[in-house]
Amino acid sequence: MKYVNIVLQGKGGAGKSFVSLCLSEFLRHKERKLIAIDTDPVNPTLHSYKALNCNLIRMMDNGEIDHRSFDQIIEGILEAEEDSHFVIDTGATTFLPMLKYLDENGVLDLLQDNECEVAIHTVVSGGGAIDATLSCVDKIFKVFPKQKIIIWKNEYSGLAAKNDKPFEELKIFKDNIERIYAVPTLKQRTGSSFNFDIQQMIERRKTFSEAINDEAFGLMSRQRLKMVQNDVFSQLETMNL
Repeated sequence: MKYVNIVLQGKGGAGKSFVSLCLSEFLRHKERKLIAIDTDPVNPTLHSYKALNCNLIRMMDNGEIDHRSFDQIIEGILEAEEDSHFVIDTGATTFLPMLKYLDENGVLDLLQDNECEVAIHTVVSGGGAIDATLSCVDKIFKVFPKQKIIIWKNEYSGLAAKNDKPFEELKIFKDNIERIYAVPTLKQRTGSSFNFDIQQMIERRKTFSEAINDEAFGLMSRQRLKMVQNDVFSQLETMNL
């Protein structure tokens, strides 16, 4: 069996690449055969984390989506060693073309027919991005009516809620509850220190493990980062990825 995690979200800055980072680092922590792939043609953030040895696949050719590049990714998955774990970070600007490609080419069916377990990860971001991210999640549900979906709540910029209703009480959640495999949460924390530490880690392109062991980060900063890492990892542990 091979395991394929595809991270999709059309709203830029929603936390998609951070989710990809968390997934990749967790799989490395579990000593899985990690193959990380960044297809973002504008901001290949995951690729910039050198510790992950992430492959960058160019998805644009003269301003158009180059489907042949994604063909190569799928063929590479099918030819990979057993027990390989893939994390594919896609670009916000290619969100709709990527959905169309996956759907029209029957990619998920092909992977599953070849003993690949596929999970689609997406993000619902709190604060002012809630509507835009929910719209993208709705498109994913419509395009993939049978696929396992993992929805990450990114609450660093505010609670994932609309009209004072938390995400779990919204119609989109209730209508699709049987298809939602898990709802891991990047929790909102009191004070600004946690968010500042995370931002510093991201700007320096450090993984959690690197930052926690880097004395350039203060002792308390490393402690806060370790707390966030432990929280995310404990949620991923229960998902059996």
